[in-house]
Amino acid sequence: MNHHETKGTAEGTVGRDDAAGTPRRSLREWMAVRLDIPADVTGGGLRLDLRGRNTLTVHGCTGILDFNPCEVRLAVKDATLTVRGCRLICTAYLAGAVGIEGHICGMSFSDGEVQS
Repeated sequence: MNHHETKGTAEGTVGRDDAAGTPRRSLREWMAVRLDIPADVTGGGLRLDLRGRNTLTVHGCTGILDFNPCEVRLAVKDATLTVRGCRLICTAYLAGAVGIEGHICGMSFSDGEVQS
């Protein structure tokens, strides 16, 4: 290993630290690129799991902006996700995942900065 290479660990970084100062990628990012794995599978992206019309799990949520029985607004990467329906309840909020149950009528995204 020469003086420009970096040794990676499970949570470390891999790649070369070149003279131009190009940042090194995490092992997760490097593996995703090399193996052509989508970001949502490696944990770096947004994933929505809708089961029927009554159960939604949002992975990659950075916060709950507003919550009432008819509308839930969630902060996700560079956007706001709005879930509309009836009798909506939040069943879980843990490690960036939000569980929502009730009669889900629709979902929409507002791109750009997260609105509060």
